[in-house]
Amino acid sequence: MDPKRQQILKQLEEASKEGFKSEAFFHAFRQALSLRPMPDELLRKIMQKHWAKKLQKPLEPEKERKLRDALGRIYSASQRALDPNHPVGAAANAIRAALPEFKQWQIDWSEVDIVGMLKKMLNGEGDAFLSMMLPGFNSDAPGSYIYPIRSWLIYDEDGSVRTSFEIIQSKRTRDAMHSQMNQGGRLSDTLSLLLKRAEPLELRTVEKLLRRLANEIVPNMSVSFRPYDEPRYRAGLRMQLVDNPVPAAIGGVHNNWPGLPDGVAVASVLIYLEPWAAALSGQVIELADFSLFDFLKKKGQ
Repeated sequence: MDPKRQQILKQLEEASKEGFKSEAFFHAFRQALSLRPMPDELLRKIMQKHWAKKLQKPLEPEKERKLRDALGRIYSASQRALDPNHPVGAAANAIRAALPEFKQWQIDWSEVDIVGMLKKMLNGEGDAFLSMMLPGFNSDAPGSYIYPIRSWLIYDEDGSVRTSFEIIQSKRTRDAMHSQMNQGGRLSDTLSLLLKRAEPLELRTVEKLLRRLANEIVPNMSVSFRPYDEPRYRAGLRMQLVDNPVPAAIGGVHNNWPGLPDGVAVASVLIYLEPWAAALSGQVIELADFSLFDFLKKKGQ
């Protein structure tokens, strides 16, 4: 084992004894996120130790209802994304029409065993998220799917828009991270694309798909790409439209997907609708305000 990697893993294990809320754990966790491959087994052991007792208790019906309701709103379209007369809804429809080979799909949270899924995830079982996937997804049959979700993005101090992973990596203290997440947190109306192939997938496949989409929907707009590094991706990219700080898309080719047969590759893309809506309409389209407390408390957002 590489000595530096070994040192980071040792620091992470020691820091976990101080608790997830400690500054020592935050710094060790940030370093662990930069490791490739990710130390999944060690992180799973730490999570098991933290969550094991809580997951042994049955989830109270009211808490389960609230959690299921919140997840149902995250994994669905907002009212503006459903409205064909709203710029966001119009952009969503244009993207779907430009991707006819992608099958539309929606997670049914009434069928998901949330506690069972978390237990399987902590145990490292390959079928942990099977109840969230399409029927037959764990086969070697190819497929392309599209479904609406709502994604969390964060405005940073310099006006840039980052993912939660980027905020964790850029902030030097746990308090700074939480402060920026609370102040800058927003929700984006998003279309999630999932591609599964019984052959190798390369990052250029994702880039070609997004360039094709831009050429069809916003042919006169400048498009730029840059690398995006996140542990779930073997290779990832970030797409921007003109000078809009909100990413037009983030995606890439995944590392081995648990539960899939050998040789089956998966790529995914999150298409953030606000930049596309702004480019199509000529209007300023803001991300939606977001408060975690309000989101868990209220319905119909």
